Amino acid sequence: MTLPPPRKIHGAEFPLRSRVGRALAPHRGALLALALFLIAGLIVIDDYDVTGDKIGNAQRATGVWAFLAGNEESFFNAPFFVRIYGPSFDMALLFAERSLGIEGARSVYLSQHLLIHLSFLTGGLFAYFLARRLSGNSLAGLFAMLIFLLHPRLYAHSFFNGKDIAFLVAFIVALYLAHRAFKRGTVAAFVLLGVGVGIAVNLRIMGAVLLAAIPALLALGLAFARSWAERKRTLLAAGAFALASILTVYALLPYLWADPLGRGAELWTTLSNHPRESYELFRGLRGPSADFPEYLPVWFLITSPPFALLLGLIGGALILLHAIKAPRGALRSARLRFGLLLTGCFALPILAVMLLNANIYDAWRHMYFLWAPFALLAVWGLRGLAATLRSRRLRAAVYGAAGAGLAATLASMALIHPNQHSYFNFSVDRVSPERLRSQYRMDYWHHSMRQAFAWLADSADFVPGQDAVIAGSTWEADFTESILPGAARARIAETTKVTRVLVSPGPWAWSARSLRRVRIYNNTMLTIERKDDLQAVYDATRGREPDAVAAFDVHQLDDAVALVLEPCAPAFIEQMGATLRATPFDPGDLPPRREGRRDEPRGFGLAEYGAFFDGKCVASLPLPDYPIAEFRIVWRPELLARPAAREAMRRAKANGRLLTRSAYDVHLADGELVYVREQCDPLETEHPFRVSV
Repeated sequence: MTLPPPRKIHGAEFPLRSRVGRALAPHRGALLALALFLIAGLIVIDDYDVTGDKIGNAQRATGVWAFLAGNEESFFNAPFFVRIYGPSFDMALLFAERSLGIEGARSVYLSQHLLIHLSFLTGGLFAYFLARRLSGNSLAGLFAMLIFLLHPRLYAHSFFNGKDIAFLVAFIVALYLAHRAFKRGTVAAFVLLGVGVGIAVNLRIMGAVLLAAIPALLALGLAFARSWAERKRTLLAAGAFALASILTVYALLPYLWADPLGRGAELWTTLSNHPRESYELFRGLRGPSADFPEYLPVWFLITSPPFALLLGLIGGALILLHAIKAPRGALRSARLRFGLLLTGCFALPILAVMLLNANIYDAWRHMYFLWAPFALLAVWGLRGLAATLRSRRLRAAVYGAAGAGLAATLASMALIHPNQHSYFNFSVDRVSPERLRSQYRMDYWHHSMRQAFAWLADSADFVPGQDAVIAGSTWEADFTESILPGAARARIAETTKVTRVLVSPGPWAWSARSLRRVRIYNNTMLTIERKDDLQAVYDATRGREPDAVAAFDVHQLDDAVALVLEPCAPAFIEQMGATLRATPFDPGDLPPRREGRRDEPRGFGLAEYGAFFDGKCVASLPLPDYPIAEFRIVWRPELLARPAAREAMRRAKANGRLLTRSAYDVHLADGELVYVREQCDPLETEHPFRVSV
């Protein structure tokens, strides 16, 4: 390959390599940091699991792909999350997968991990360029990049969360384009900004924050314009931005094409107040996040690096102080106007969520975009703090302290790897055993299952073909198996029947009978449990008076509660469940809530913990392993909730033979045992009892 002829500048000749070197020289620190992040990402990419959202993401991408190919009927009959969520990033992943010929679940998921992480690193690069534009200083840009990338939760999500990370990146890019557009003032720059904001809105409806903020800044520019020509340029820029953003949103969301106004209103209603009502564990209480006005700010404060929090709050305070002391001067200053934009993009969404009781869940992952403006505010605070000091040594000390904060965050991420998604800072109790998980949900996507299955694949305690694994849910197990390396996946896949090994993730990881635990901060996120020898439980309960009588006879054992039902059909335990509610012994000094309950339920499928012996259903449910005052088991007859079962119950009452009367009347009809209870709605029936421990 031959180089082009050298280019003459002011009489001197600079070869292409020299020009590239000179262009990159100011950015060497950022490029080196980015290269190190990329190398680290490639090393750890196989340490993370896959989220359940992958199902919806894949359905959305293939559904839109089919729609573009002319299959409109299947698209409009698809679930709402396929139709109304923006498919931009999902389509990009699908396009990369098909164009590169990537096949096989493991290869697909690893390639998606890589692409999501690369987009996250791209967001860090734009944070660098934007901070450098604002300050004229490469060191400030480097701090912005590192603060942006070294957020433990976001870093872990940058491998498996293609929705919230993609929106975070789109938001920081849109902020960069906004600064560029207002600096240049050209119509072309505002068209590009409109496209960027439109893409952000397509990814998450909260991108509408920018749809409101950019026109507000343009209105300020119009108010302070000094000539008609300047006003004309501002109006043209506003029109170009509005048209480009609206057309981009419309073009990227096929659901809008037939009825833009009507379906646009439907989208806003659905996505700004999501129909899913998730019961969260928050400060030891359970309830919808809307019941806790402080839900979002508290989650943000307890899961972000402390030094970055301090600098970001200082930065926002400095901007507001400037605006309060000299409002006209602040509004005339392009730099301070952009600072107000950053402050508004961070603070106003939080206020809106609190005031509107918006329904968010899974901590603050839907609001990860807040970290984009906040990282820039942190750099603003760092520079503002240093500027107040006259001594060069003190200014160096401030930057050194910020560097130490970054190093401490990096060390924390390394120590808890690969569980950075459950990072908490020191504002909450991380030391007391099992205290943290009685207060907050930790591993809501059950990513610790990846570590559990990897351990099982190598463990001598697990015998393929004899022992089998049952996980918290079947689809989670399927995802986890598919992300494992081939040999491990093959060893796990040899098992087909439930025998003695149970993987219990999330808040359900309670058992004193565990083979292994995945812990973070002395709190259990997952257990691999050894199921009891149910024959021994059956033998121990024979001829013994139960401790309580309800739908089941209840026997309290050393580390479990045994439930016995007689007579019982084998198929019965496959469709029955129980719920255990534990109350932490030391609930702390939390104020009482309107609807929040100070408990954390655990659901048991009796198929996981039960067996059939001589006409009896026998189940052994493990006790929680942290101190409790009491617990309650509720039996919910899901079998009777099914239409076919209702019909069987009706026929049994009419034609069957009554065998016995207990909590249910037991009939024999058509060769099956049918359980009947008068004067109850099977969907609402519960049979509680209490056992104190």
